Parts: sequence; structure tokens; C-alpha cells
Amino acid sequence: KDDTQNLLKNLESNAQTPLETGSPSRRRKREVQMSKDKEAVDECEPPSNSNITAFALKAKVIYPINQKFRPLADGSSNPSLHENLKQAVLPHQPVEASPSSSLGSLSQGEKDDCSSSSSVHSATSDDRFLSRTFLRVNAFPEVLACESVDIDLCIYSLHLKDLLHLDTALRQEKHMMFIQIFKMCLLDLLPKKKSDDELYQKILSKQENDLEDLEKGLQVKLSNTEMSGAGDSEYITLADVEKKEREYSEQLIDNMEAFWKQMANIQHFLVDQFKCSSSKARQLMMTLTERMIAAEGLLCDSQELQALDALERTMGRAHMAKVIEFLKLQVQEETRCRLAAISRGLELLASEGKLSGRQKEELLTQQHKAFWQEAEHFSREFVQRGKDLVKASLAHQVEGTAKLTLAQEEERRSFLAEAQPTADPETFLKAFHEVLERQRLMQCDLEEEENVRATEAVVALCQKAMRRRRDTGKEAV
Repeated sequence: KDDTQNLLKNLESNAQTPLETGSPSRRRKREVQMSKDKEAVDECEPPSNSNITAFALKAKVIYPINQKFRPLADGSSNPSLHENLKQAVLPHQPVEASPSSSLGSLSQGEKDDCSSSSSVHSATSDDRFLSRTFLRVNAFPEVLACESVDIDLCIYSLHLKDLLHLDTALRQEKHMMFIQIFKMCLLDLLPKKKSDDELYQKILSKQENDLEDLEKGLQVKLSNTEMSGAGDSEYITLADVEKKEREYSEQLIDNMEAFWKQMANIQHFLVDQFKCSSSKARQLMMTLTERMIAAEGLLCDSQELQALDALERTMGRAHMAKVIEFLKLQVQEETRCRLAAISRGLELLASEGKLSGRQKEELLTQQHKAFWQEAEHFSREFVQRGKDLVKASLAHQVEGTAKLTLAQEEERRSFLAEAQPTADPETFLKAFHEVLERQRLMQCDLEEEENVRATEAVVALCQKAMRRRRDTGKEAV
């Protein structure tokens, strides 16, 4: 306390610094603020700390961090601090520093230690996380019939598959819209030609074949990536998933670049192969590019909305999977509760002298073995019957999807046959996009309906087995 009072006196005697004398208004503001701060602290701090608090407040206000002269521990100033500020300090070099700078260096050292330890811990946690293994699933009903799996990771892997399917659907829509836009541009370029003209069809067929080859090449690459490192194992690690997703992204980006490169080659193709004038080919490319940019905008908006829909479906799947998991855990919990009730009953009989200790232990062992055998039998039966339900559900879903796909293809053909794209290209593109988007949503709804149906079937299977086990348990008791 005495040292603090001496420091405070030295500070008051040396309070007139160059910064303050050159700026009286700033000094008055600081004094007013300092008095207010001191009064506020005096009200809430005990008297024994008032001098220390006053010193801290004065040091903070009178000696800002960027000032040349700073107070040392004895109250004096060290002008060399400012001169040597930019010099590097060696690890064992003795330096004179203010209390604030010492505290800063200590806190910085603590931060460095914490940062290094947290980095090591983070790296270890990441490695451990990426090595987690979970079941390889291709459809949600497969998750329902699994036993002892990481449900969350299975659901998340299905979500990544949904996003990949969405990307495929949007890419196919982009190709279909490109063909329709190219048709309109050709009709503008060749007004005397009809849509069934040989030259017209030859030009159009070339682009359709190029797009088909582009899509086939991409699907081969995606399939090879999916099969790489899979082997015969039914399980996969998060590191494998991360690696595959990175490769998927690179392949999709390469495909996107190849598509736009193919579109850029149309102008040379028209000039070289069909002797079209450069001006007309250039005008076609400008119109084609402008309309394709508009189509990309529609697809981008659709992608954002349907990605949110995919996330909502994933949350619903997680909920349904947790319901099934809860029912399976309930079977084990009921088994433990029954065993606990039997144990208490045998304890009571033994305390009344109706059972010997040996008889009690034998009966308890027999009941324990019988109950857990029944629980294991339930688990095996559930897995087997659940797999049968899943197989039937997936077969039903494939059949329904095939029928819906055929109906949607017929709907697209009817729409394109009745539409007149050259009359109003913008309205035509929006209407065609709405048809394709509605068809995608119908596909998703069909899949979700089948998922709900499969979940309800598995829930009924669980409840039926649990009722049978309860009846068997009552007879045993």
C-alpha cells in the first residue's frame, strides 16, 4: 500500500507530459473522465483498494499505449522504450518494461502456450474424428434395419448423396434448356429452314451428341471415384468420404468448364462446317450466351431452395431414425427393469426365509440368462425382418420411380410439342423450368413417402415384438 501511494505521488508530480500540454482540451476531457471513473470505482470498490484503483486509472489515462514516455515500476519514465521499440528482443535479453508491457508479455506467452496446445489437441481430435467408421448406405430404409451403427453419420452421408443427385438433376436440366435455346437461336439464324430440315437437324444432333458424351464421361469418373477404395467392406471412414467429396467437386468443376468450352466452339463449328458467315455466327453466340446466363440464374435460385428442402428432409430422416433407435433401446431397458424387479423379489423371499441364498442365486442366474437370450433373439429377428422390409420398400420405390419417370418424359414431350419458344423465349424458358422443377419435387416426394412408409413398418415390427416379449416376460415372472 505504501509503495502504491509513492507511485501515485510520483505520477501526480510528473503528470504534465508533452502530449497533454500541447492539447489542453483533450487533457480536460481526460480529467473529467478520470474523475467520473474514480467516483464510480470508489462506490463499488472497498477502501483498501482505492489507491491501487486510482493508480491504475491514472496510468491508463495519462499514459496511453502509444505515448513516448511510459511509467516504470518506480514511477520514473524510460524514453529509450520508444527508440528501441522496433528492435527484436532476444529470449534472454534483459529489458526494462512497464507493468502493462510485462503483463502483456505474460499473457501473450500464455496465449502462445494455449494456442500450441490447442493446435495439437485440435489436430489429434481431427485425426480421431476422420478415422470414425460407419456403415455404407445408399438409401434411408437401409439405416432403419442396421444394428449398432452411427446413425448421424449415415444420415449425413445420405445428405451428401442427395446434394450430388440434385447437382445431376440441375445439370441435366441445364443441358435440356441449352438444347431448346440453341434451337431458338438456329431458327433465328436460319429463318428459311424448318425445324425438320436436314441441315438444322445435323447441327442440332452434333450438340446433343457432344452433351451426351460429356455426361457419360462425367458419370464414369464419378462412378470410379465412388468405387475407389471401397473394396468388399460394408463400412467407410469419414476420411474416405472427405476425399471422395473433394474429388467429386474437382470433377464437377471440370465438367462445367468443358460445357462452356463446348458452347464456345459452336461459333467455329458453324463457320467451318456449315459455311455460316462470321457475323451471323457471332450474333448467334451472343444471343445464346445471354439466354444461357438467364437460364443459369433460374437454376441457381432453384438450387438454393432445393438444397434447403434437402436439409429439411435430412432432419426428418434423422428424427425417424432416432425413433427406431429409441424403440430398440427400450427393449434393452425393459429387460434390465424386469431383471431388477425379479432380483428384488428374490431378495425379499430370501429375507423371509422362503429361499436359501444358493436357490436365490440359481434362480437369478437362470432368469438373467433367459431374459438376455430373449433380447438377443429379438435383436436378430428384428434385423432379419427389418432387412426384408427394407428390401421390399426399395423394390417398391424403384418401381414407383420408373413409372413416374416415364410419365414425366411424356409430359416434357407434350410440353415441348405444344409450346412456341420463338414467340417469347423468356416466358418459354421460365415455363419449361417450372415443369422440370415440379417433376424433381415429385421425385423427392415419392422417395420421402416411401421412407415414411418403411419407417412406419419398422415401428410396427418393433412394437409387435415388444408386446410379445412383455407377454413372455410376464409368464417368466
